[in-house]
Amino acid sequence: MIFGKIKTDEQVFTGDMLRIDASKTFVSPDKTIAPTNGLQISVDSGVSWLDITNKKYVDWAFTTSGTKTITLRVTTTSSDTQDFTKDVVVLDITTQGLFSKDDDLYKYEPDIDSLLPKKWSSWNLIHLEAQKQIVQWLDFKGIRRSDGTTYTASDILDKKQVREWSALLVLSLIYQGNSNQTGDIFSSKSTLYKNLAEVQMNLSHIELTGQPYNETNNNTTNLRVVELVRR
Repeated sequence: MIFGKIKTDEQVFTGDMLRIDASKTFVSPDKTIAPTNGLQISVDSGVSWLDITNKKYVDWAFTTSGTKTITLRVTTTSSDTQDFTKDVVVLDITTQGLFSKDDDLYKYEPDIDSLLPKKWSSWNLIHLEAQKQIVQWLDFKGIRRSDGTTYTASDILDKKQVREWSALLVLSLIYQGNSNQTGDIFSSKSTLYKNLAEVQMNLSHIELTGQPYNETNNNTTNLRVVELVRR
């Protein structure tokens, strides 16, 4: 039997590196993976194939967004062949409207890229997580559209208003992800940047589309740091 394993991120941005790892692929004891073309990867629905038998992985970048199907073809010395697939969502970096970018991190931590995982070429996925947390914060505060629906990232009219907040959140998340135990240098730095992010949050004035809705009708409390304009 053949057991193909494709390990990769579920999401990636256009232009960013995606590592496609098949190193955990294995076969039953009665079979052997072929020494040439034993492990092949296709990123274009089988139009072309890359031999990764020796390296066991390939780094790739997509130039267009959408759901992409990655195919792993495993071939044994007895010419048995089996294909395995995995879908990856490619996000358009030009339309996502991330609140911060890598350059915003360097003024705080010039060597932050030394912590960048080898499978990545940027911190964009962490910038995306920070964006999600900021949008979730609005909902947590009860700041919603007039019809009660939640705001999205695109509703923040001026991204500069949340740029520093996002960058500090990203740094906190990066160090949190590298911490092995409470109180180590990474944990301490994560806490530092989390606190700075909260300070920046309280200083932020955010312009949003639409009219705010609040379940408690207490806009003074929930909107005290948020300036809204209707467009």
